[in-house]
Parts: sequence; C-alpha cells; structure tokens
Amino acid sequence: MVATAAFGFDENADLESNLAKFKAHLEAQDAVLSGRLATFHPSLRDETYVSSTLWNALFQAVLDADAAAAQQAAPQPVAVSAASVVVTPPVAGPSGWFLEGLSVEGFRGINNEGKPLELRFKHDKVNSVSAVNGVGKTSVYDAIRYAISGRLPWLEDLPAGDRDGEYFLNRFHHGQTATIKLSLREMASGQACEIDVKRDNLGNRYVSASGTWDGNAILQSLNREFVLLDGPTFQNFITAKPQARGRTFAGLLGLSDYSRMRQSLAALANTRAFNNHFAVQAHAQSQAHAQKGVNDANDALKRDYLILVGEEWGTVSHADGLTKCFSALQQIGPLAALCTGKTFLEIDVDACIEAVKAAEGGPQRERLGECVRLRQELVTLNVQAPEGGRIGQLATVAKDREEAVAKTAGDVILQLYQAGAKALELPEWVNKGICPLCDNEVPHDLYTHVTTKLADFSALDEATQTVGVEWNEAGWADLIGLEKLLEPDIANRRISALSQTAQKGVLIEAQAKQLATWLGVLRQRASERDAELEKEQRGLEKVLPQSSVEVTKKVEAARRMQESFGKLDSGQTDLDVEKKRASRVSRLKTFLDQASDDFGVAEANISKARLAAVEPVFKANFTEMSFFGVTPAVVKRANSEDLQIRLQEFHGLEDLSPQALLSESYRNAFAIALYLAAASLYGGMPKFIVLDDVTSSFDAGHQLYLVELLRKSFARPANANGLQVIILSHDTMLEKLFNKHTGSGIWWHQRLEGNPQFAVLPQTGAVNKVRDHTISMLQAGQVDFAKEGVRQYLEYRLSDLISKLRIPVPVDVAFNDNKQLASEFLSAIEAAVKLHRAAGSLILDAAQEAGLNANMATIVGNFTSHWGTGQALAFTAPALLGVMNGIDQYCDCFKFEPNPGTPRIFYKSLSQKN
Repeated sequence: MVATAAFGFDENADLESNLAKFKAHLEAQDAVLSGRLATFHPSLRDETYVSSTLWNALFQAVLDADAAAAQQAAPQPVAVSAASVVVTPPVAGPSGWFLEGLSVEGFRGINNEGKPLELRFKHDKVNSVSAVNGVGKTSVYDAIRYAISGRLPWLEDLPAGDRDGEYFLNRFHHGQTATIKLSLREMASGQACEIDVKRDNLGNRYVSASGTWDGNAILQSLNREFVLLDGPTFQNFITAKPQARGRTFAGLLGLSDYSRMRQSLAALANTRAFNNHFAVQAHAQSQAHAQKGVNDANDALKRDYLILVGEEWGTVSHADGLTKCFSALQQIGPLAALCTGKTFLEIDVDACIEAVKAAEGGPQRERLGECVRLRQELVTLNVQAPEGGRIGQLATVAKDREEAVAKTAGDVILQLYQAGAKALELPEWVNKGICPLCDNEVPHDLYTHVTTKLADFSALDEATQTVGVEWNEAGWADLIGLEKLLEPDIANRRISALSQTAQKGVLIEAQAKQLATWLGVLRQRASERDAELEKEQRGLEKVLPQSSVEVTKKVEAARRMQESFGKLDSGQTDLDVEKKRASRVSRLKTFLDQASDDFGVAEANISKARLAAVEPVFKANFTEMSFFGVTPAVVKRANSEDLQIRLQEFHGLEDLSPQALLSESYRNAFAIALYLAAASLYGGMPKFIVLDDVTSSFDAGHQLYLVELLRKSFARPANANGLQVIILSHDTMLEKLFNKHTGSGIWWHQRLEGNPQFAVLPQTGAVNKVRDHTISMLQAGQVDFAKEGVRQYLEYRLSDLISKLRIPVPVDVAFNDNKQLASEFLSAIEAAVKLHRAAGSLILDAAQEAGLNANMATIVGNFTSHWGTGQALAFTAPALLGVMNGIDQYCDCFKFEPNPGTPRIFYKSLSQKN
C-alpha cells in the first residue's frame, strides 16, 4: 500500500466530481481495487449494495489482476495514434430546475375529471396559492410530493385499518387514475421539460418525460429534504433523535449521499464482518497446519537421509539430495537393475524389498522390514504430536478464552455498551459519572469502564482464534492418526471427538486438560508398542546377516523419504495457496480500511465547512424573524451522524435545550431558519421550494416577518441567486398580504375554489367554469353531482357580491354550519337592503328590488331551504337549472350601466353608484 497525502473533498464540487477525486486518490494506493470499488459507488451511496457480493467482486479483481500479471507472454494492445482518437467533450447536464406549472387530475381531493387543475408559477416572482379549508390546497402540496418522491409518508404510515383502500386517488373520479404533470424549466439553458406521473388503482406509478429528458433521473435530483416543507416537517426535526436529525441535516447540506457512503464503507471495513466473510480464522488455522506439515516432512527427510546416505543433510538442495539418495540405492547390488533409467522418486521400493528377499531369502528378513516400518510409523506420529513443553499451552489458551467469555454476555450486551459509549460522548451528557442506562452516579470513570467492556468483545474474538491456531500449529490435529493406531474403540478416541470443537476455537480448559492426559496415555502405549517391536527387531538382527539388516533399513528409509517428499510437495502447495490468499485478503482489508478512514475524514471536513457556512445565515434568518434575545446553534461532532441543537444564548443564559425551553412558534422558527439557510447555500438541482402552512404557529406579526424574510432576502427576484418560492396557505390574513404584494410586480398570487367531489379551480375564471360544468351536469340529469356545484356557485357569487358592495355580515358567520352559509349571506344582503330602504338611501330602483325578491324566492324555495336541512332528495334538474339562472339574475339586480350601451357594472355600495 503506497502512502499518500491527506485526502479532502472540494466543498464547491458536486458529488460525482468528488467521487472521481476519491477514486483517483485511492488509485495511488491500489489501482486495481480503486477501479473495481468505483463501479459500486452508486449502490454504496444508495445503500443498496450487498456486502458479500461487493467483497467477492473486489477479491475477484485481485485474482484477475494477479492472473494477468502472470501471463508474461500476453499480447500487448495495438497503440492508437493520437491523431486517430476523437475526444468527445462532456455534455453539461442540467444546472437546476424551476417549477413553472402543475396539472392535477384525479389525485386526493382534486377530481377535475376531464378538466385538470392548472396552476402556473413564475420563477422570477414569489408565488402564493391560498384556499379555505377543504378546497384542495393540501392536495396540491401532496401532488407535488408524490410526483417527485413517489410517496406520501404520512398516508403510508397510517394503520392498515385507516387506509383500507386506494386513498391516493380521488374517490369521485370515474377513471380511478391520478395524473400529475410538472412543468419544469432548466435554469441555465431555459429548456422546458414536462414530466407526467400517473398512478392507477393498483398502486402502480408511471413516469414519462417530454423530449429526451430522463424523467426519473430529474425527479430523483429534485427529491431533496428542503423542497417541500410544512409544519410537521419542522416539528419532527426539532423533536427527532440526534441521529435522525443529523441524517436530515446531511440532506439539507447536500451531504446525505456522502453520509450514506461513509456508513457503507465503514460497514465494509468492519473487521468482524470482514473476517467472518473471508473465514480468516479458518484459513489461518489451515495455513498453520500446512506450515507444520512442511516442517515435519523436512525433519523426517533429514532423519531418513542420514540412514540412507550416511551423512547429515546440511545445506544440500533437494535436487542434490535426491541424486545422492538415488546413488545410495543403486550401489546396493541386488537393487542396481531396479534403479536403472529411473529417478529416486520413481524407484519401486516394494520391488526392492522383493529383490532383497530373493537374494538373501527367509521370512525372518521380511518380518525385520515390517518391524522397522512399524517402529518408524510410531516415531513419525509421535514426532507430529505437540512437544512436551507445549502440551499445556492448549489448556492455557482455552482458559484465557473462558475468561474472555466471562467478561461478555452476547450481542445484546455488546449493543448496550455501544449505545452507552455513544451517549457518554453526547454534549448533553454533562456529568460523565452518571450512567446513561440506570441514571445513577458511579464511583469510577464510566467512559473508561464502558470502553473496557467493548474491548472485551474484541478480546474474545482474538482468544477464540488463538485456540484454533494453537490446535493446528501444535499438531494436535495430527494425533488423530496415532490415536487410530493405538485405540481400536472409536468411542474412546477423544482427540477425534473434540477435533471440530477445537478447530472452531471453543474448546474449554477442562477438555484441553483431558486431552493432555489422554495424550500421555497414547504416548505410553506408543512407547510400550515400540519396545515390543524393538525387542523383536533386535532378535531378528542377531540371527540375520548384518548386510541383510542394513540393506533392509536403507530400503525402508528410502520408502519413507519418498512418502516425505510427497508430503512436502503437497504441504508446500497448500501453504503457498494459503499464503497467497492471506496476502490478497490482507491487501483488500488494508485498502478498505484506508478507503473508509479517508472518506470519513473528508466527509467530516466538508460537513464541518458547510455547517460553518450555514450557521451565520441560519442565525441571521432567525434574527430577521424578530425572535430577539435568543441565539440558536447547531453542533455536530466529527465522524458522527448526530446533530445537536442548542440555544447559544437565551436572554442572558447560555447553552440551553430548545426542545425543553422554547414554545412551538420558537421551535418552528428555529427549524425554518435552519432549513432556509441550508437551502439557500446548498440547494442543488431544485431551484424552487414549496412551503405549506409553515406559519400556522406564528402570530400575525411573526407571519409578516417570515414573509418579509422570504420576499426580501431569500427568494427571487430580490435575491438573484435565491430560490423560486411557492407558498401555500389557508390563512385569510396572509391572503390579504399576498394580494397586497401582487401589485408590486414581484408577486404572483392564485386562489383556489372548489371541492373534492366536483373540481378545484383557480379563482380566475373558476366561477364561470363551475357554472358551465354544473349546468352541463344538470342538463345530463346528474343531479347528485351537480348540487354541490350549485352550492359552490351560489356561495361564491354571494360572497363576491358582499365584498363588492361592502355589505356587513355577522362576525360569527365563519363559525356557522357550512350548510347555512348561503342562507347567512342572503340574510345579510336582505338586511342591508332593508336598512338602506328605511334610511331612504337605497340605490336600487323598483324593478331591481322586485327582481331581488323574485329571484331570492326561487333560490330559497328550490335550493337553500332543502340544502340547509339536508333534504337533498328534493332536488330536481329543472329546479336547479332555475336556481342557477336565478343566482345570475339576483346578482344582476345590483348592477347598472355607467353609460348607455356600455357593460353593466356593480354599484359601489347600496347607497352609491360609483
């Protein structure tokens, strides 16, 4: 691994540019792994990766690179001249999107079947949309949210019993399909893009876009935490746990992808998970066993070389040693012919034994050879067993593991200590001597205690691995052959029975001590068996010629050397494989550790830098909303997702909790100021922000301050680099403010009228659309659907009439049953007419008064008297058509012609023409 300079992200670059920089940084350390890891960047930042798949892919990349390096004779690619290469400059992507229009049909509270609700927005003005409760303002907000994200979390989170049907769709829409269209305009080029989002009654969502635009990609780029804001968003931000708040804040800063990728890399570098996947412990044991096999084979070769050749092996190479062994056998007269044309390893030892028998004859010589072989087998098996000083080591490491187990209590307790350590690091945890779990004061250093407990779990993993490695390195696994030779009863073979337990590293001290005792028994048996064979061998050597004895020893030594060379080759092959694998795994682990550490530091630094940039703007926003005497603050520790919110100052007091101290309006202002600050600096692709009733907890004065903050400092056009602001509100006080600003040239206001059953329409032309659609339904005999349109049309015309003629209404009219609203309006108008008639100031002529009475009778007799009492079955299509005509004629009674032949206009009041 090549040492490299400290890595950092470019604070002003986008994610893709910084990831390319990160890839280049890692290439200086390991180009192969850096390139392969880069292919997983999208799944790492989306957290859609599978750890095992990614680990395997990286490991395979190392294998492929090693294989390619081994192919020295591989043909090189043909060089291409620079002149023949055509470099295509990168095509710049979108720089940002304004929302210029919204079309909705069949979604939530917006029916508008065949005639979608169309709203237009200005990117160079502050936009506002107002409506009274129940008209469909929230459905507009939900439509934008669903189009961008494909979700309505508040609806999806309802209990199953409360969402037993398709509540995304308008229940009165016959097609049972919702259609939402977003009209977008790219900021730099001015190119338009229209994205259609549909949802059917099966819950399927379909996205399409105009031209060559990728609708899903654009919507994904718009799905930022600040784009759609409402009261619950701010409340949830304040009351959320520090980690959840921190993740939201990372999204506000445009760092949510960075945060997720940091967590993904940390998970990949997690030592326990990594070692489990690559079976590091098992392979370490295999490597130790292979190494011991190689050592044992070399030792056996040296012993038998001395017998066969008559000299120490010393520094002789294997090739020279084999030559000398061959020569030693070939010099034995009866064996010369059997050695001709062969190498030492090819010589048939059994044939050599037969040749010796044929030359010197007798079963006694054959038995002598057998005794030599059996004695050597015992020696070999005993040599592979643990040495005397190491027998007790297995019990020692097993005891160490038991002590490590005693200090831990499983994964649940591990998670508990991890949570405790995290709590002790929080800035709110002032008294480090108070336990976060039991809330009691402890006499010792609590943080040291908790970190010590966490270290115990790592110690347990290490102790478990040590037991397994000791089992293999000491040669306990090789005792199975000795045990099989000396213990005929399988049930009594204790080493075989405990082999798997020891390999896993979970052998206990008592079992290890039993094995040590059992090994003593086996060695005693081996010694006794060897003594018997030695006695028999010595007897045979006395009766057989000395030459026959020596030849037999040399031939048997040759046999064992052939076997040892085979074991050496096999063991060395296994050892090389394990070493290469261990090297590759270590290379991968080192790379992942470095990648995780470097990314974590870089992410912490860019987060710190962006937080430092946001904080002064955040505080200025809060101050501009006129919350004096209070200074908010946010705190984020390095390498942690947690975000703490504090009050830096509260009327002279310092470092207090806003959750515990501030009222709802202050808490919401805290969140609003922070969201707006982050959005203004790190907005990304969405160049618009939609605010839904965000002032509901504010008094009238602070509502004004917030609107002025948006108008003068945050939004376009006052802030040339600001965002397009779209405000949705049901507040009538704010609507008056919106209407006031509309005449300034920098404000665009729209008002909604309608209902979920019929239609929701913008105020401009809405009343005429309602009238035309209602008359059309009545002419088709659709009375049940049309009656709501009659009510809506009547209420709108009467309220408009009251507003234009300045007719006073009772103060409590807004609190009455909505079924009585039209009657209240008619009563107020009638009372005002009577008052002015009695005072002699009524501007209406006799014909107009008569028209009022006649049309009022039609309206009351055929509609309001039934509507107000809920007798909807009394409606008929002809009668309601007469009511619609009566409404128009009733309102016309309050108009006059300013000049002959000119259009009629409303009187200024009941006592003035104009």
